[in-house]
Amino acid sequence: MDETLIEMYLAGVSVSRVEDITEALWGRKVSPSTISELNKKAYVHIEDWCSRPLQGGRYSYVYVDGIYLHRNWGGEFENVAILVVIAVNGDGYCESLDATEGMNEDRGSWLSFFQWLIR
Repeated sequence: MDETLIEMYLAGVSVSRVEDITEALWGRKVSPSTISELNKKAYVHIEDWCSRPLQGGRYSYVYVDGIYLHRNWGGEFENVAILVVIAVNGDGYCESLDATEGMNEDRGSWLSFFQWLIR
């Protein structure tokens, strides 16, 4: 159940809509504080992954791209850029190095993202 609630929230389903869905599925509403606590647990794992030291050593190729997603923010839909870095290691395997959500795929966002990667 926890994973389902986290997936709904990360997919952009509003907290009030999650309450309605859980009541329809399980006969009881899940409180906003429960959803908030579950999301804190999920974000800790995401932050840990983003902050991990890179173990791949040297990379033969590094690909960077911005992927646009149509997201729901508090009932409003808008396009959001996800900045992604994927590398090919010396053994020829692709490795996701990092991804970050930004509002624009502009010079400032990329500069900030690359500075974060270097750190």
